[in-house]
Amino acid sequence: MQNSAGSSRKPRGFWVIWSTIALDQIVFAMVLPILPLVATRYGASALTVTALVSVFALSQFLISPLAGALSDRIGRKPIVIVSLLGSALGSLILGLAGSLPMLFVGRAVDGLSGTAIVSAQAAITDLTEPRQRARYLGLLGTAFAAGFVIGPALTSITSRVDERLPFFIAAALGLANALAAVFRFPETHERATSGSTVNEDTSPLAPFRHAGAIGSSAWFYIAILAAALFAFASIEGGTFTLLAAERGGFDESSIAMVFVWVGLLLAVVQGGAVGPLNNYLGTRRTTGAALLVATAGFALLAAADTRTLIVGAISLAAISQGALRPTLTAAVTNAAPDEMRGRAIGAQASAQGLVRIVGPLFAGLLYTVIGPSAPFIAAAAISAATLGVVVLTPKRWAQTMGATRH
Repeated sequence: MQNSAGSSRKPRGFWVIWSTIALDQIVFAMVLPILPLVATRYGASALTVTALVSVFALSQFLISPLAGALSDRIGRKPIVIVSLLGSALGSLILGLAGSLPMLFVGRAVDGLSGTAIVSAQAAITDLTEPRQRARYLGLLGTAFAAGFVIGPALTSITSRVDERLPFFIAAALGLANALAAVFRFPETHERATSGSTVNEDTSPLAPFRHAGAIGSSAWFYIAILAAALFAFASIEGGTFTLLAAERGGFDESSIAMVFVWVGLLLAVVQGGAVGPLNNYLGTRRTTGAALLVATAGFALLAAADTRTLIVGAISLAAISQGALRPTLTAAVTNAAPDEMRGRAIGAQASAQGLVRIVGPLFAGLLYTVIGPSAPFIAAAAISAATLGVVVLTPKRWAQTMGATRH
């Protein structure tokens, strides 16, 4: 591990990892805006479109434990390269697809390959001391934000030529990223040996069956993050877009601009605020503050009936997510044994995968059966309950090493 806690110098290889993930997220985000429209050309219903989105999360859930374990055994770099190649192939299949089933195939391939971030996060923890991890995982999070700003913008431009062109450009970018990673992505795992094989249980349920391997503390932080993401699924799952259109009169263009704004907020929070917050408040208080902001944002969103209130509410939700993800990911890796960090992040990804499969469906059901406010009232209640758990469990946070205070 490199870089002292007091140094501003980035660990060697950090920006290569960052740029690799940023380009990967650009590829991912290019596909999202246009995919539902292409699916409807083949007669997909709203439910089918939702299933097309969910299959990506399901595929990630199936593969994440194996990817995490392999990154501990054979190193971070090979997993990143294979993932980037698979993502390029998935985008190519989407571009060439001539039927709805082939769209599902392309999305499944992309999901099965979407594990570069697992190894990249593990690589960051290899390079940094425990006190630094929230800061650098936050900086890595800005790669997501950059992707979600640049990707949709590229799609907006290229789709005017042909609606399938974004898929082909995404495939080309993914292939170029994989080739660059072969030469530039650093191998950071000291214990990696190319001759190793994975003999242990790496099924999708393995992290839950063998919970003791990464420790109860790591699972506690995974559960806190999963609850926060379950609440946020009311936005990621599409119900926010429906509410914004119904109550604020947002169209496709203005909705896209809202998500660009969200991406910018994530970049600011993860790139500049997470490290200082963790250093000043500590992991527990940073988590609690973020959950408090989330509760306020979701409650406001449930009542919002103007564009100003809607944008203000989602801004609060975005700020909370920008702080929560790197803070709790750092807590997970700090709590897990050193030789299990990749597996711990893989377990976290599996839990997130389950949330992203079930959460949007839950939010959609509430929206349909009860009304537009219901998903966000539920999200506010979940965030408040999670905050209560954080407040009532101070001893659980004593070894997170995220800051000098807890």
